[in-house]
Amino acid sequence: MVLEILKLWAKGFKVVILDIPLLFETKMDRWTNPVIVVWVDPETQVERLMSRDGCSQEQAQSRISAQLALDWKKSEADIVINNSGSLDDMKLQFQEVLKQVSEPLTWKERMRSRGGLLSIALCTTVGILLAQKNLL
Repeated sequence: MVLEILKLWAKGFKVVILDIPLLFETKMDRWTNPVIVVWVDPETQVERLMSRDGCSQEQAQSRISAQLALDWKKSEADIVINNSGSLDDMKLQFQEVLKQVSEPLTWKERMRSRGGLLSIALCTTVGILLAQKNLL
């Protein structure tokens, strides 16, 4: 996955969306910005899991309990999409989030971008060359 992300970064993609179910458990939240959590109320989560997998309420609750609490993930997120409503509601929220993450970069984000790193490399190279020729 990291290689694919680097390829997209090198190609100049401005937004890369990663769907990582175990983002916090694998500590990959340290490497993503912003962290977006799709949250759903507990009752709806159980109902949807039962419907999708054809399992009992106890089985659904057991699976959910084996994971980090969704409310905790929500508290750690930079952005939360509430998926308790309809699919259309969630799509509208996603469009808003996409606009938000597509806004111009802060200077720190810019420095970590492909263009920013190329600028740093170029300035460093020129500085070293000038220093070697005693032109600084």
